[in-house]
Amino acid sequence: MSFLRASLSLGLLVGLCIPLPASSPAFTADSNHDGNPDQWYEVADGQVRALSQDRNYDGQVDYLVEYDRQGLKIREEMDFNFDGRMDDFYYFEKGALVREEIDSNFDQRIDIWVFLEGPYIHRYEMDKDFDGRVDVIKDYGR
Repeated sequence: MSFLRASLSLGLLVGLCIPLPASSPAFTADSNHDGNPDQWYEVADGQVRALSQDRNYDGQVDYLVEYDRQGLKIREEMDFNFDGRMDDFYYFEKGALVREEIDSNFDQRIDIWVFLEGPYIHRYEMDKDFDGRVDVIKDYGR
């Protein structure tokens, strides 16, 4: 059973949505085998719709990914400094990354916005002095 869970986890981490029977409840996994769950899967309509992880095994979720009905990513959140609050957010359309929002000073307010088209940044905005207003806009055009 642990091989199955490890395989599911690996598949999800590379962006796949694993089909499951429609009646499957949410489940957990213990990737470091310490007896405590560190991965939580939400299942709906027979597919994994969300994965939450505790990457540093401190009991707090520091990674979350959500999928649509087709198994494509909708959103990802990460807690890079492991303070218990998400500070990096990724937004997807049809599975493609279109925007990243970053709380670079960990004050729970977004201060960097990056807009993408395909693999290219087409614009970014920054609140350099953290006063809640955008100070820098760089537009690379379309």
